[in-house]
Formats: sequence, C-alpha cells, structure tokens
Amino acid sequence: VVQVEQAFGFPVYVKPANMGSSVGVVKVSKATDMFDAVKNALQYDSKILIEEEIVGRELECAVLGNDEPIASDVGEIVTEDGFYSYQKKYLYEKAALLKIPAELDDSTREEIRSMSIAVFRTLEVRGMARIDMFLTKNGGLYVNEINTIPGFTSISMYPKLWQASGISYKELIDRLISLAIEEHRNKSQLISTGY
Repeated sequence: VVQVEQAFGFPVYVKPANMGSSVGVVKVSKATDMFDAVKNALQYDSKILIEEEIVGRELECAVLGNDEPIASDVGEIVTEDGFYSYQKKYLYEKAALLKIPAELDDSTREEIRSMSIAVFRTLEVRGMARIDMFLTKNGGLYVNEINTIPGFTSISMYPKLWQASGISYKELIDRLISLAIEEHRNKSQLISTGY
C-alpha cells in the first residue's frame, strides 16, 4: 500500500489483468480500502493491475482488419462520475452518454485514429479491437486498454463507431467473417510439425 501511495497517490483503480467489461474493477480512494479491492480482483484473475487515476475524457476508437487495419471515427463516453462500470455498460442503457463522433479537433481525431492502428499492429491483433484512451485537459493522450473482443450489444461502442463511420452492422459482420477466413487460410499454410 505504501508503494502504491508513493507511486500514484489515491485514488487508484485495482483490476484483474485479464477481464473485460470492467468486471472486478474497483476505484480505491484511500489506503484502508486497498486490501479489499485486491482481494476482490484476485477472484477474477491471479494477476492484477493497479493503475493511477487519469482524469480526462474517455475516448474509444474501433479498429478492423488484419494486415491493413482501418480505424473508425472516435467516440466518447460521458458518465456522471467518470467510471464506466459493468452496470453502466450492460444494465443501464442511459447511465452513460455515447457521443459519436466525439467533439475533437481534426488533428486530435487523426492522432487517436493513427495511435489506435499503431497499438493494433504493435500487439499483432487480427480482426478487430477497440482501443480506449484518455485525453487530459492539457492534451495528453493515454492508451487505457485494448479490447480484442469488444461488446456487440445494441448499446456497444464498437458497432456504433463503425455505423457512424459508414459500415452497417451487417457489413461489419460480413467483414469480420471474411477477415477470420483470411486469417485461417494464412495460418493453415504454415508448417505445424517438425517433420
């Protein structure tokens, strides 16, 4: 706890390393709550992350492709308390406002799109991903996470971002299937034994 306080101060976010949808994520505002937050996160994964709070706008960009990925327009999630919890994502449709496109200048919009593609390529992702970032008041841009299996519900950002970028839900599904077939075809040509 002392190391966390020295490194980040409070509040921090404690979360399982390999979960999505904000499952197991707890905002910790004081040192005395750290133990319970860590215990909670360890229910979901044997590895946890402790992250400093970054105050900023929560922006998201969808990426689609294999060797030549493309990025959607940028969306923004606006919540009253700044924490987009599991409940807000899936249980309460009006708990957050989704702004698509986000109100950004062209330079920032293109920087986010370019950075999203760079993250996608660097991590060698195939098919699809949603890149989540924070934009601070002083213009700092921070990658928060990459979601390689983004939600596809009626209120999910991934399909909404593509719809706003000119790709319908049906066309998106068709493209994802084509990308999966392409990836399977490429991998099936590789030698898988030493003989």
